Amino acid sequence: MKLARITDAKGNIKIIGTNTWTERLEGGWNDYECIDRYQLAQQLGCDLLRICMPAASFNDNFASQAFRQRVDALPGPALPLICYNTGSLGRASLCYNSVMTPVSAPAVPASRVPNMQGLLTAAQATNALFSTFVLDPMRFYIFGENVSYSLSPEMHNAAYKACGLAHVYSSCSAKSIRGLNELVNDDQFGGAAITQPYKTEVIALTHSLSHHAKAIGAVNTLIPIRNTLPDGSIPDDLGILAERNTAGPVKALYGANSDWIGIRACIRKGLSPINTVRANTCGLVIGAGGMARAAVYAMMHLGVTKIFVCNRTLENAEKMAAHFNRPDVVDRSREQSIAVHESAEEPDPLPHTVKVIRSYQDEWPTGNRQPTIIVSCIPVQRTDNHQSTGFTLPPAWLKSPTGGVVVELAYKPLVTPLVLQMRAEAHRGWILMDGLDMLPEQAFAQFELFTGRRAPRRLMRAEVLRRYRNERGQWDHESLQPRLNSVGGHESSAG
Repeated sequence: MKLARITDAKGNIKIIGTNTWTERLEGGWNDYECIDRYQLAQQLGCDLLRICMPAASFNDNFASQAFRQRVDALPGPALPLICYNTGSLGRASLCYNSVMTPVSAPAVPASRVPNMQGLLTAAQATNALFSTFVLDPMRFYIFGENVSYSLSPEMHNAAYKACGLAHVYSSCSAKSIRGLNELVNDDQFGGAAITQPYKTEVIALTHSLSHHAKAIGAVNTLIPIRNTLPDGSIPDDLGILAERNTAGPVKALYGANSDWIGIRACIRKGLSPINTVRANTCGLVIGAGGMARAAVYAMMHLGVTKIFVCNRTLENAEKMAAHFNRPDVVDRSREQSIAVHESAEEPDPLPHTVKVIRSYQDEWPTGNRQPTIIVSCIPVQRTDNHQSTGFTLPPAWLKSPTGGVVVELAYKPLVTPLVLQMRAEAHRGWILMDGLDMLPEQAFAQFELFTGRRAPRRLMRAEVLRRYRNERGQWDHESLQPRLNSVGGHESSAG
C-alpha cells in the first residue's frame, strides 16, 4: 500500500491520519467503520488520528466521548485521538476534545469560512469548560511584603479574560511569610507569584522544586499539589502540572522560578550583534537577593562564563557566589525540566565562575574584559515603603568600547538614576532594558505554569503599558505611547 510505504519511510516526521465523513454514518459513533478507521491508523503507523462526522442531534456529542472511551479500552498502545462532531450541533464535542481542537480566530467569523461552520474560538471553548464545571475558577496572588504597586493583577486578569479563564488574580501584602497560610488553605488556591523579600524564605515551605529553582536557590512561583502518589510521594513535574485549573484541598507546594526567563529574554533583546556572548564575555550583577540569583542563572544559560557580583552587604554577595560556584548547580541546570515559555531546546550552561567585587569604589578587576551585560537587581521601592538611595554604576565599570546591555529591573519609579545614567551613555552603544520590559517577560512563563495555556503575550505587554502610572499617578504619554504602539496596543485614554 502507498500509505504503508509513506509511514515506513517517515523517519522523524509525525504523521496524522484523518478521516472526515461529510455525512453522518448510519450508526453514528457506534458504527463499526469508526473502530475500523482507528485500527487501520494503528496498523499504518500513524502518530495521531483525526476523525469526525456531522452531528444529527445534541446526543451525538455524548456518543463521540463514548467512542473515545471504547478505543482507550482497546488492547495495544493507545493512539492519540482527535475526535469531534462537525456542524452547529457538534460544538459541545469540540469543547471536550482534548487533543488539537480546531478553533476559529475571533477576527474571522467561522460562518464565512468553508467547512468551519460551528467552530468556536479558543476562549469560547475554554469558557464552556468552566460553565459545565469541568474546570474550576481558581484564585491566584502576588505575595510579598509590599505589592500594592504591582501591575501583575491587571496583566494576569486581562489575560484570563482574553483566554476564557474564569480565574481571579489579586495582590496580597504581608509582613511575614506566614501570611501565605490563609491563601494556601483555600480549596480554590491556584498559585502565587512570590516577590521580595520571600523568594528564598519560601523554599522552606515547599515540598518539591523545579530543577531551575533548585539551581537558582530562589522561588518566585508557587503551585499547589492536590494529589500525591499512592506511596505518599510527590509526582514529577509534569504530574504536578496536570492538576492545573482543578480545585480541592492542597496537600503540598511546588516551587518554580520564571524570573531568570524574563531576565534572559531582556538580555537577548538588548544585546547587539557586536556584543554576542563569547568565551571572554563578562557579566555584572548588582545585588544579592532572589532576583540577583535569577540574573546570574540567566547569564549562565546565555553562555557567560565570567560573572561578577557586587552588593552593599558583602557577606550576602559572597554567599551567593559560593552557591553558584558549586559544581552541582551546573549539573542541576542540565537536568530535564518543565518546558515553558520557549519551545526551543536550551543549550547546556557552560562551566562558569562567579566572583565578588567588594565595593562600588573598586576598579574593574584587572585581567578581565569590561562587562557588556549588566543587570541591576536593587529594588528602588524598598519593603519598608522608603525609597532606596539612587544607584548608578561606577564610570570605571562602563568602559566597554562596544557598549552593551543594561537591565534595570525596577519600575516604580520607571526613571531611576541608573536609567538616566544609561540614557546619557546610549551614544557609546549602551542599550537599556527597564522594568516594564522585564515584568511581562517573566509573567508569560508564570501564566503558563499557572494555567497550562499559552500566554497572550502581546495583550499582556500592552496591558502593562496601559496600566502603568508614575509616582505622581500619571500616565507618561511621551515615554509609553511609542512602546504601546510597537506592541499593537490602543492609545491610552490617560494620554
